[in-house]
Amino acid sequence: MDVKLFFEAFWDEIIKVTTAFVTWGLGVVFMILYCFFLVWLQKTFGLYLTIVGALFFLTVAFFLIDLWWSYNRFKHIKRMKDIG
Repeated sequence: MDVKLFFEAFWDEIIKVTTAFVTWGLGVVFMILYCFFLVWLQKTFGLYLTIVGALFFLTVAFFLIDLWWSYNRFKHIKRMKDIG
């Protein structure tokens, strides 16, 4: 067994798991902010603006999470091409 290959595979898995946990953590943070945002919208504005604001917030949150995930996936693919 090649030790260098083992450590490359090990670090690849660490990077994937870390990316997944950071993405999950960002999702949790965005959902907590989403709840606070909904409460603020409901107290400040009416129901329809709350719905529009909630949908807009979710759109931005999912876009940012997807951007983060895609960036890390692209970085991983580029790294694999450089190695192989």
